Amino acid sequence: MSETYLDGRIIVTSLAAPTAADLVALRALSEDDRNALLREAVERGRRSPTSHLTMGDIWQRALDGAAALKAKRQNAL
Repeated sequence: MSETYLDGRIIVTSLAAPTAADLVALRALSEDDRNALLREAVERGRRSPTSHLTMGDIWQRALDGAAALKAKRQNAL
């Protein structure tokens, strides 16, 4: 899953846990654009609905996603 910010000018996999490629893209932004991106991310969080998931549910989803990604990489040619 990826996140798009600044009217499509930047796409990152995660701001919370950015990949090396995400960090390169984020560092390439001007300070004003980085600040605008962070304001946009905070506002998205403010507007998002409350989740019904527990912390255990969220943690399990993260573990399942990481395991699936690892398996996919191990099975790649």
